[in-house]
Amino acid sequence: MKQTLIATAVGLLLATAGACAHAQATATIAQSGAGNQSYVEQELVTSRSRVAVTQTGNNNLIGDPAAGSGGILQRNTDGMEITVVQLGDDNRVGMRQDGGDLNITTIAQSGTGNAATLLENQVNESVNRIAQQGDGNVVEVLGSGSLAMGAQTTQVGNGNFIRVQRSASGFGGPEVIQQGDANRATVGQDDTFFSFATIRQLGMDNQADINHAGTTNVSSTMTQLGMGNIASASVGGGDNLLTTTQSGNQNNALVNQSLRGNEATITQTGNLNSATITQAGVASATVAPNTAWITQVGDGFVATITQTGSGNAAGIFQH
Repeated sequence: MKQTLIATAVGLLLATAGACAHAQATATIAQSGAGNQSYVEQELVTSRSRVAVTQTGNNNLIGDPAAGSGGILQRNTDGMEITVVQLGDDNRVGMRQDGGDLNITTIAQSGTGNAATLLENQVNESVNRIAQQGDGNVVEVLGSGSLAMGAQTTQVGNGNFIRVQRSASGFGGPEVIQQGDANRATVGQDDTFFSFATIRQLGMDNQADINHAGTTNVSSTMTQLGMGNIASASVGGGDNLLTTTQSGNQNNALVNQSLRGNEATITQTGNLNSATITQAGVASATVAPNTAWITQVGDGFVATITQTGSGNAAGIFQH
């Protein structure tokens, strides 16, 4: 308890100095043992300031991730370097940034049953990295660009991998949930606005990839419930919607959308199926959308839909 109070006091003291002097403010906390807690708050501090928190042991806490308060709380901080290292089991870290530019955050957790939460609001040109090595899970979040960056990732299982990379993107964000084993998910967003990517992997040995480039008002959702499925989507333009659901095994689904006004749905409940939808809409936003859907209930089917223009509709049902 004494160690916890010292760490908390250090963080609060540095916050006051930063807010009054607008100068560099560096916070360093090192804790070893079990059941420690730390807290750092900074506001209006200048470039080249650093926060470093290292906890070695089990059941340590940086803030309160469940409440979203953040063990490292920063308001309008620029050029910050934040490093969090937790070595042990059942550790928790929460971090929040409100405003600020050119911040770099690194969170590393080694052990089992660890959790990390990072919240950003109106943060510009930020880079975030989260690595979890407990039970073989890995999360890597990279952000850069001119608007708020961020991602939500959850891993429950073993041997999962998540990579999220965003550049010059805002007003939207990826969400990746993995509750099985040996799943892989990647999300790339470049120059995107109001663009949402959702991946849910509840099975085993699945792979899902979503790439948004130059998009506005798009939504891409992938759900994988089976084993050994592959789903991939490449989306450009605006007002596009796609949904892929794979509840069978060893299926392959591919969607390509460009320009505007496309809707695509692929549902695979069988095994060893292949489905491809390619849609090229039009430049105008005031057109009837293209609609395409493929449903595969049986095994070993192959289906392809290609649509260009606006107001097209297509459907394939294989069973």
